[in-house]
Amino acid sequence: MLGTRLPVQDFAKSDVAVRPCSSTRGAAGATILLAVALSFRLTPGSRVIDSGDQLNRKMLVIYIFIVAFSISLIPYTIDPYLPAFPQIGEFFGVPNGTVQASLAGVTIGLAFGQLVSGPMSDAFGRRPLLLMAMFGFAASAIALFFVTEIEYFLILRFTMGFFAASADVVSRAVVRDLFRGQPMLKMLSRVFLIQGLSPIIGPIVGSQLVTVFPWQSIFLTFGFFGLALAIASTFFLVETLPKAQRRSSTPLGLARGYVSVLKDRAYVGLLIVSALQLSALFGYLNTVSYLYQDTFKLSPAEFGIWFAVNSAALWMGVQFGGLMAKYFKAQWMLVVYSVAGSLAGLYLMFTAGNSILIAEIGFFILVFFFGAPATGIPTLALLNHGSEAGTAASLMGVTNFTMTSIMSVVYASLSITSTFDVGLLIFSFFALSVLSLIFIVRPWTLPDLRKPLEAEEAH
Repeated sequence: MLGTRLPVQDFAKSDVAVRPCSSTRGAAGATILLAVALSFRLTPGSRVIDSGDQLNRKMLVIYIFIVAFSISLIPYTIDPYLPAFPQIGEFFGVPNGTVQASLAGVTIGLAFGQLVSGPMSDAFGRRPLLLMAMFGFAASAIALFFVTEIEYFLILRFTMGFFAASADVVSRAVVRDLFRGQPMLKMLSRVFLIQGLSPIIGPIVGSQLVTVFPWQSIFLTFGFFGLALAIASTFFLVETLPKAQRRSSTPLGLARGYVSVLKDRAYVGLLIVSALQLSALFGYLNTVSYLYQDTFKLSPAEFGIWFAVNSAALWMGVQFGGLMAKYFKAQWMLVVYSVAGSLAGLYLMFTAGNSILIAEIGFFILVFFFGAPATGIPTLALLNHGSEAGTAASLMGVTNFTMTSIMSVVYASLSITSTFDVGLLIFSFFALSVLSLIFIVRPWTLPDLRKPLEAEEAH
């Protein structure tokens, strides 16, 4: 009955439960093959738009939404199902640690997805890779609705992360194809104005669905979202990387792209900063569900609301960062944001053991200053890498999610009885990012994005 929650154990035994089927065993391979086939089948002729100046107002709005929704697939892979951790563990009859391992599986998928898709998009173009990612995400999420065994759940969570990451990295390369410098900052600010709502919408939708329906409904809902995005993109998405600018698809040609970006000292420093700060955020993501529900005794619906409040902080932080870039040098603002993030970690350490409202202040500040550099880091990192934008974005994503995967062992050991452990982790990572900015990136050596880049480079 609508409005009445169906117990997990009853759902598993009820007539509406889906029985195991042989197709589940080939879920990972089937979703990948289906996505590849559809993406190349639906890729039309040779039309290319390789500059933002070629977009009329209508097409600009369409590209903003396509990119924003594509980048939203990563938070939609993670955030909505966090409130369902306890129910998932109960359904499969596994401990909390196993459910947490599914998040590690997602991050491994995110790393592999970015490793493969970025360089491939430099060789074959953005459109087929982006369509593959969208269809693959949809197929993986919908398949999760039918899974009844934990092993296949973990496999499909991996493929879901793989395709979400592919959509993210190729979308960022599309933005770099069309814009550079301050125009790219402006475009990303518009994108994140929409995309920034996804961490707010995701946990609210997830927590409300799991209150009324079985947890599988979360994946079905977002699977249909991905399918709708994929279908719409087949009509509106145009290639942004001309064939003349594509890299060789041979292993050597792809490797040269990595060599090119790794020679850029500032890029390497920003790579480290991005990985450190995302690892700090994942420390929060891995502990907040248990901290709020087990320690602070919140219901899944209440947790979803508080999590959405923190996600709103991310949205506000992204917009704040875009605004500040108009008045101050983006590279120096990255230092300010990193210092603020480390102070949020100290606050969580020294206020450990207090009420949820005290803890919430620290997490709100953390997420705000994680979001503030969201436009500055990729703009500065991809500034000098137009022909290998996919590779540069890919390597950044791979580094980010490889580090979070490695750190999953540390996340599992964090205490959930107070905010001290997670605060210490946050402080450490943001403090290290400050050091990376000063000693590797060297902000004083980077151009002022507020000025025409041609004039800056000539100077």
